[in-house]
Formats: sequence, C-alpha cells, structure tokens
Amino acid sequence: MGPEVVVGVCLERSPASIIALLGVLKAGGAYLPLDPVYPGERIAFMLTDCGAEALVTTRAQREQIPGHGARVVLRMDGDEHEIASQPDGNPPRTARLANLAYVIYTSGSTGTPKGVMVPHASLASYVRHAVRGFGLEPADRVLQFASLGFDTSAEEIFPCLASGAALVLRTDEMLDTVPGFLDACGRAGVSVLDLPTAYWHELVTSLARRGLALPQSVRLVVIGGERALPERLVAWRQAVAGVRLLNTYGPTEATIVALDCDLGAVPDGVAEVPIGMPVTGAEALVLDHELRPVSGADAGELFIGGAGVARGYRGRPDLTAERFVPDPRPGRPRARLYRTGDLVRRGWGGDLEFVGRVDDQVKLRGYRVEPGEVETALSAHPGVRAVAVRPWSGGSAGARLAAYVVPARPDLTSAELRAFLGARLPPYMLPASYIALERLPLTPGGKLDRAALPSPDTAGSLGESTYVAPRTHVEEVLAGLYQEVLGIPRVGLDDDFFELGGHSLAGVQLLFQVREVLGVELPLRTVFQLPKVADLATVVARRAHEVRGSSSLDAQEVLDRLDDLSADEIDTLLDSLSAEVEVR
Repeated sequence: MGPEVVVGVCLERSPASIIALLGVLKAGGAYLPLDPVYPGERIAFMLTDCGAEALVTTRAQREQIPGHGARVVLRMDGDEHEIASQPDGNPPRTARLANLAYVIYTSGSTGTPKGVMVPHASLASYVRHAVRGFGLEPADRVLQFASLGFDTSAEEIFPCLASGAALVLRTDEMLDTVPGFLDACGRAGVSVLDLPTAYWHELVTSLARRGLALPQSVRLVVIGGERALPERLVAWRQAVAGVRLLNTYGPTEATIVALDCDLGAVPDGVAEVPIGMPVTGAEALVLDHELRPVSGADAGELFIGGAGVARGYRGRPDLTAERFVPDPRPGRPRARLYRTGDLVRRGWGGDLEFVGRVDDQVKLRGYRVEPGEVETALSAHPGVRAVAVRPWSGGSAGARLAAYVVPARPDLTSAELRAFLGARLPPYMLPASYIALERLPLTPGGKLDRAALPSPDTAGSLGESTYVAPRTHVEEVLAGLYQEVLGIPRVGLDDDFFELGGHSLAGVQLLFQVREVLGVELPLRTVFQLPKVADLATVVARRAHEVRGSSSLDAQEVLDRLDDLSADEIDTLLDSLSAEVEVR
C-alpha cells in the first residue's frame, strides 16, 4: 500500500465503511467507493478499469462480484483476526498533495463509465472551505446521508471529522416517513443536514403542508445535486426560521462543490434559484463556443478552474484532453479548466443561474447519466436490432429515461430488457419506459432524429402485459397516484411500481400523496414489499379501515382531496435519486 495505489471499498453505510476510507487514506492509497446496490458486473468493471490492487468488502458482497483483478481482498466480517494483528499506530505519511485521494466513476457517453481522479490537494482545498463556510465546530453533529459512491459523501465525512465534529450515519429506516426522519435527526442532535435537493423538496412540502418542524438542533441545511425550485424556497421561508440554507453546485470533476449560494440573501420572487459564486480556491468562467467570455447576462458554458480541478479520467487521455482544457487566459501556461457542459448566466447580484445543457447528459436523482451508455448496454442484447434512449420530463418524480427499441424478434418484452440492464447498470440508469418501434426516425441527413421520438405517454410499451383495470375506489385512486408520480398514462392492478421506473425517492413521493389523498400513512418499506397496485391497495384499504372504522372510502371525499393538490405542488416534487438515497 502506498501513493497511487487504488483500493476498492464496497461496504454498506456503517462505522466499518468510514474506518475503511480513513484506513486507505492513512496508508497513502486512494479509495474507490463502490455502492453494494450496483450490479456485480459493474463493480468488477470499475475495479478492473482503475487497476485496483485491493478490495475491502464483506463475505456476502464478495460472492456477488465476478473476477475483478484485485490481488488482496479484505473482508471486514471475515478477516477480523488478521485485522486485529496489524499495528495500531499511525503509519508513515507517504502521500503528497499531488497523489490521488479517491477515484469516483460517473456515466460515460461512449458506453462505459469513466473514473474521475481527485488528488489530495483538491480534496484538502474543499475541506478547508467547507469547515470555514459551514462554520463547523467540535460540538456539531453532521448527518452522513449520501451513498459513498456519490462524492457528496466526502463533503459530509471529511470536513466533519477534520473539525472534530461527530458524524451521524443515516439508516434506511430514517427515510420511511418525513416525520420519522425529523424525529431521528432530533434524537441524534443533528446540527448540519446535507441533503439531495430532491429530498429537500419533499421535506419542505411536508414542513409546509403538515405543520412539521425541523429539530431545534439543526442550524444549517446544505442542498445540491439538481435545480432547486423557486416555489420550494418560498415555502421554506414560510415554514422555517433561523436555519441557514446553502445551495451548492459542482461536478465530480471539480471536487464536490465549485459554487455555492447562501439562499438567505436571495430576494423573494426570483425566477431561478441561483447556484452562486465560486467557493474558496475555485474559479468560474462563462465562455462562448470559441472560449471567449460572454457579455452581461448572456448564457454561456460554465468552465471551472482552480484548486478543485481533478487530474482527469483514469486511463482515458483522449477524454481528459477533451474535457480538461488549457486555460485560454494569458499568463496561465499550465492552468487547466474543466468544461462542465452546463449552460449558465449571471443573475441576481452576479450569482450564476443554471440554464441547461449543451449535450444530451441528464441528471437523474442527482446522478449524471449519459443516455449513450444506456444505449450501448441495450445494444448488447441479442433481441435488439436498434435502440435510442432519451430523457423525458413528467411525473412528480421528475425526469426519466425512455428506451426506443427496434426488436430483432417479436416476443421481446420490457421485462426481459429490464432484467438484462439490471445486471449491468445501477438502478438510477434504468429506463422507466421501453417503446417498440418498427424503425428509428432519421433526419434527411441520415442521423437519428431524437426530436421525432414519440412521447412515452402516447407510444405503446414493448411487450406490454395484459391490463387489469382497478375495481375499487382505493385501487382506482392508487393507480392514478402511480400514474402521477411516474408520469405514465395508464397503470393496472398487476403493474409493479419499480418495473414502471419507480425508485426509493419516488416511493417517498407516492406515500406522501397516499397520505394526502387517502389519509393513510405507510412506511417506505411497504412499497418495496408490495410494489403492485393490487397488493398495496389491500394494505391501504385495511389501514383506512383501522383509522376510520370503515373498510370503504367515500368517493367524493377522495375527489375533494385530489382537488386540493395543485399541479405546482406535486410537479417535480422529487427530481431524481439520489443514489445516494437509492435503496433498490
């Protein structure tokens, strides 16, 4: 073990996972976080692609990972005696600022994920900023919310420990209900919450509509990962006082966060919630296609420079040269900029505002997803003659992917493709819809015409199962809520929430609406245990009987409650995953 040696860490969120990260870093190596929910084939690819020499995991997880090339495998639950026999003193400090601290993989447009190499200098620069910017002190208690495979976890872990504060590890059960989450944070005395924006949206809605309150211990909430909705900021201010709210922005290639904005200073009525100005040590340039500064409030591509710029992509010099470009400003011969692909403009007070993308990349549950990687994976299926993948907006769970398939055989089904991709891609990259086409639409020049691909709401699903219509009021309302949350036109009794593209945050949104419309509160695990409409409806009806003393619900009451939910209140309530919250 030593500088530039990469060690994979494939562990659930636990004290052991934090110990493993610190152990790798203290030994001089670089850690590669691997989410255990990822398919074993993808984990093996990342281990092999980055040349990991060791793997820290558990016995059960090791069995799920095929050949990976790591020379050493340490099982935290099977090699206790070997671990206990090691020296308990600090090892010699061998890593330097230029050496790697970690490698994190993101989606790749060429069909394979790419490993972003972040050196100690970049991580240390942001940790220093976060300790000061968050005002962290030994008395603080910081919630570790994100998956280790998401670089926000480094924002939660290292500034907290560097300041002597306590790190509180989130459990999956904390996400069952918003009241349960708030109660658990209060009992743990959490003072700093670092949340995916999608979950913050849900939290704000619950605070505003249900009369809930943040624990008195909370003094700072940090959000990031996707666009924050202006109406949620208004609702936050109406429901919460005396808690600082910080909006952050940053690609993995710029080391966690490059811009932030204290939203307490933003006036009411802004059309777009700003992503802010550069953090300490970072630079932000808004340039046109010829790398010249844009004028005034014109939109341009965001380029990031400074201490946070990563080394590049592991084993991908071509892609590194494409995305990490020389600084065009005079007098900076060795400086580099990372071109984000994000369009921004100057807004209120000079803060930057997100406008859109210059390419096809999309954010799903806080994760960057290249549709091209999903297309490549689907093309490997022998039953697929041609395929295109594109994002669509719709449903209160936010953006989703649709796969357009030209089948090579007539009996190809969505379920078959879903299972095929599920063994190769992480859950957040799986399409929500599979649409059969006789041929892909082409432009006059012979290229794929993505704009001509039909909406999933109007196109027929590939191998669509027999539709079974709801029979009772509860089944009818529940099917409608599935449609609303997932943004799909029709749901039957036998349809599975997750096979239709649902995920854990969408499940949180579904249960929120079940409570609002049907007056029944259920834990999140119920959706995982009973994902079909018919099964979940049985539980909802039984719980309604227990609560109201009646096994039936008045249809007019249901309609009245539906009328109370405006489109704005449920639209994009949760805009992705957050993997880091992903549990399926």
